[in-house]
Amino acid sequence: MHFSAVGLVAAVPMQLNTRQTTSMMCSPNFEGVGLSVTNSAREWGVSAHTVGADVTAPTGSLSTADFLFQQNGQPAVSYTIKDITNPNLAVAVRPDGTLTLDNVDASDNDHCSTNISQLHGNVAFGCNITSVPSGLCVQIGAKGTDAMFTAPCNGEDNQNFDFWAASGP
Repeated sequence: MHFSAVGLVAAVPMQLNTRQTTSMMCSPNFEGVGLSVTNSAREWGVSAHTVGADVTAPTGSLSTADFLFQQNGQPAVSYTIKDITNPNLAVAVRPDGTLTLDNVDASDNDHCSTNISQLHGNVAFGCNITSVPSGLCVQIGAKGTDAMFTAPCNGEDNQNFDFWAASGP
């Protein structure tokens, strides 16, 4: 999930990759479709739609999309993960490894076509999301209000995610 962030918060710009675990669909072009990202128990969310807000994983509802995954257009697929409510904000990693929203450089676009926009429901499953610079996996915190963070990849459920095409913001 490639993205460039301009830091008003002490955030480190983050490129994220999806890595296959059990699914062959962990790196599709999502074509701007709003997505919900879940594991077996919780769904990604944000504490607020502002710069510096924590990216959390409360118990969620697949009825609304929370994020946009914008592909970088390169053969080694990575994405910008944008807040669907405010697409000028994207997921970044703070120096302490926690995930936050930060400003995004909107000049990075990709317009590939793969038909994901025609799908609904589960479009990818069992995926790890890793930070490109560090290779660490995104992991949910112990509580739904805890900021998500990056940690060494261990294959546990708290690092495996499913992507759901949802109905909108």
